[in-house]
Amino acid sequence: MQREGLYLVDIVEAARKIASYLEGVSPEVWAADSMRRDAVIWQLSIIGEAVGGISDETRASTPEIPWKLIRGLRNNVVHRYFSVDWKIVHIAATVNVPDLERQVRALLQYAHPDLFRRLEQEESRASADSSDDAHTEPSTSSDLH
Repeated sequence: MQREGLYLVDIVEAARKIASYLEGVSPEVWAADSMRRDAVIWQLSIIGEAVGGISDETRASTPEIPWKLIRGLRNNVVHRYFSVDWKIVHIAATVNVPDLERQVRALLQYAHPDLFRRLEQEESRASADSSDDAHTEPSTSSDLH
C-alpha cells in the first residue's frame, strides 16, 4: 500500500506542475507554445502511469475519480500524439486536473496521512524557497543562469 501512496503523490505533483505551466496562459498562447504543450503532455502521461499503479480496491472505493478515463487520456496523448486535440487537452489540464488533484489529495490524506504530511511539508518548503528567491538579488554570475 505504501507504493500506492507514492503513486498518489506522483499524481498530485504532476497536477501541480501542470497548474504552474498553465497559470495565466490563454488558450491562444497554449495553442502556439509547443514546449508548454509538451510539458503538459508529459505530466499527463505521468498521471496516467501513476493511475496504472492504483489498486482495484482503491479504484472501487473512489468511484468519483474517473480512473479509467484518466488512463485513457494518457494512452491517447502518448500513442496518438500527432492527432491530439489540443483544445481537449487544454480543458482536461485546466478543468479536470485541478479537480483530480483535490480528490487525490483527499484520498492521500485519508489513506496515507504520513505521505500527505510529507508532501505538504515539501510544498511549504518549496513555496518558502521560491518566495525567498523572488526577494533576493543574485550574488554571483552563475545565479543569473
